[in-house]
Amino acid sequence: MKLFKQIPKPLTKIDSPREIVRQFVPSWFTATMGTGILAVLLHDFPFPFTHLFDLAWAYWWLNVGLFTIFSILFLARWAFYFKDALPMFSHPVQSMFLGAIPMGLSTIVNGVALFCVPVWGAGFVTLAEVLWCINVVLALASCLLVPIYMVSTHEHSLKKMTAVWVLPVVPAEVAAATGGVILPTIANIAFARYIAFLSAILWGISVPIAMSIVVIFFLRLVLHKLPPNDLIISCFLPLGPIGTAALAATGLSISAPRIFASFGDTLSDVAYESLASATTAIGIMVACVFWGYGIWWLVLAVFAVVKALVDRLPFNLGWWGLIFPLGVFSAATVDLYKLTQLLFFKISAAIFICVLFILWWVVMVNTFLRAYTGELFYAPCLHTQITAEQAANFELEV
Repeated sequence: MKLFKQIPKPLTKIDSPREIVRQFVPSWFTATMGTGILAVLLHDFPFPFTHLFDLAWAYWWLNVGLFTIFSILFLARWAFYFKDALPMFSHPVQSMFLGAIPMGLSTIVNGVALFCVPVWGAGFVTLAEVLWCINVVLALASCLLVPIYMVSTHEHSLKKMTAVWVLPVVPAEVAAATGGVILPTIANIAFARYIAFLSAILWGISVPIAMSIVVIFFLRLVLHKLPPNDLIISCFLPLGPIGTAALAATGLSISAPRIFASFGDTLSDVAYESLASATTAIGIMVACVFWGYGIWWLVLAVFAVVKALVDRLPFNLGWWGLIFPLGVFSAATVDLYKLTQLLFFKISAAIFICVLFILWWVVMVNTFLRAYTGELFYAPCLHTQITAEQAANFELEV
């Protein structure tokens, strides 16, 4: 009985349970991004063991549950607290996290292709295709509308910038990578080609602007040094678009020989036959270039966090910025092993996935404990009208 008495009461940090809905912010969807990519990585772990598939599938179902709960809370906020939800769009930080919604959905689509189709049959291919199309619409909305708000409504400053700027534009390339995941399940070659070309277009929409933002972020680091400790995790965020760019390239490379194979003599047949071999070769080289870039940024991010460990690192939802970026980079490493069969990529992938597994538990436990007390249910836009400089203090706390 004494043990139970020592357990603190839930939601002591908020006025009432209704505040969970009223102050629910889209940054919660970063938890589904991290959980979903871990499920994918466990599925593709390069050193398989007994019940590995079951473990990966369990994580995917957990991700489905989290995404469902978060979606209900997010929609409920709009239904019951519409006026309180509107300021989210004009908030220079919260609006960035709208991109986490389609990226979270991407991990659901991945699981349908990797888990549901093998277990329950080809009927779930249609579900994967439909969800992917919805995901593309949401990704394009984030990639196009949020930057419009950034240049027309928001106030930002270089000194207080963090890599959270990449979040609204990355969903397009994440959708492109997801297209590569579902391609092997699609028997209709004509439709598979549509998905392949649309994935390449999505890659083109997202990757150049995301890389531009990464360059600006590095400029900010050079001119104004590392962010404060509560924002230091943002140094890992550039690994997300870098890793996803590589992952999308490898995904298309794996399926290219099958979907582009053609034996006719028309101009399009000749073009497709060339693509069947060229896409794989080009994809491997593009992925290797981005992988090297990612290693450079990973070293910089680790240095930044280790340097900050001298002082206390306060926990916030931004810690999920460790999981998904490292996850997509690990997934690209796995695909490079599949394409090259190089032991170097196999061992690297295994190490990355093991580290990610440990980090996921650290972040998830801290998230659960602080969600239990209500500490994480906080929407900055409801508490103050902030300037660009003040907004940066919430860059990874919302």
